[in-house]
Amino acid sequence: MKFNFGSASLILILFFSAISNCFSQSTEKMMIVIIDGARYTETFGDPTHTYTPEMWNLSTQGTIVDNFRNDGVTKTYRAIPALWCGAWTDVTDTTYQGSETQYAELPSIFEYYRKQKNMPPEECFYILKYISSLWLPSFDPDYGPDYWPEFHSVGSTDKDVATQAQLVMDNDHPHFMLVYLADVDHAGHSGNWVEYTTAIHTADSIVGVLWQKLQSDPFYKDSTTLIVTNDHGRHDDQHGGFQHHGCGCEGCRHIQFLAVGPPIKKNFVSSTDHSIPDMAVTASALLGINPEKATGNIMQEIFSYDVINEETNQNISLKIHPNPFNISTRINYYLSEATEVHFRIFNATGKEIATLVNQRQSPGEKSIKWDATNKRGQKVSPGVYYYVLQIGQQRKTGKLIFVGE
Repeated sequence: MKFNFGSASLILILFFSAISNCFSQSTEKMMIVIIDGARYTETFGDPTHTYTPEMWNLSTQGTIVDNFRNDGVTKTYRAIPALWCGAWTDVTDTTYQGSETQYAELPSIFEYYRKQKNMPPEECFYILKYISSLWLPSFDPDYGPDYWPEFHSVGSTDKDVATQAQLVMDNDHPHFMLVYLADVDHAGHSGNWVEYTTAIHTADSIVGVLWQKLQSDPFYKDSTTLIVTNDHGRHDDQHGGFQHHGCGCEGCRHIQFLAVGPPIKKNFVSSTDHSIPDMAVTASALLGINPEKATGNIMQEIFSYDVINEETNQNISLKIHPNPFNISTRINYYLSEATEVHFRIFNATGKEIATLVNQRQSPGEKSIKWDATNKRGQKVSPGVYYYVLQIGQQRKTGKLIFVGE
């Protein structure tokens, strides 16, 4: 969602200050680890924790989200940008610095973080093995290359990436790091069970090493949140087994989510349903930034205290009926005071298809109707759509399900 910063820049500054001030401990630093292609049955879904002993032990210090899923495309080239952007975003092929690659249409958490926090590149690292044609964040006119992370693409294995991540911490001490581990997916595609599970065990050990590194460095100790997740799982046994992925089966969709750090509940398991876009939005809330074009939700239940100050987070009263719907649906909400209101609808790829409200409104009950048409007045296809309602500095997101006539 695009928020108008022009007339509300001062309010936003105060808003972000309020967010920062409501933390009882510092959460200004973050590390996100993405383990590509680990199936949930081999991670937290395994009651013996054979391949993930480090993360299981670490979970007693943090939170597991038991119902975390890839709710879109269960392939890396789409799921990684969704994790970056907090939304299922279109990706576009391009040639960049002589190499063919792709970029995300929506801004990434890297861009939100660097622009809104006024951070230089060396404070924001993307650490992964050597890849000749890196997938790129967005060229969004409000963000784009000026706010991309520092790409640290060195080595050929997850162990190399772990070594490089520790060197980056020693040499640069960035506030924000995203570490990408690719070996589990590659091993899975080999069809060799031992190689696949060994790769998971290695990734698990790396998470343990990185956490110990964070806690042994006074710069990071007790002031850093660690998030560990996946981009997709793998086929379950009823859909071809672990060698491949890409369908909508439970094995491909169900993935892990672990968070540990000062603002995170300890020894807690959340049973709330969450999905890939929620990761970046939750991380953004912890960092005190606004992922204005994202569609995900904040995982409020994993925090040990409210992230948003009560004065700036009055509940949005919203009713949508019917939903699912076959012709039209009505959205009702209440404004306690005059304020800017924006109501936008996005498709499953993160593309904005309709704007129902984009104006300052007076106090009182409000009602708008969506008849499942896009900006051109054309009927959209049946499916799941996502709304973002912004009332002043508050935001609420959710799904609209159009079943067709």
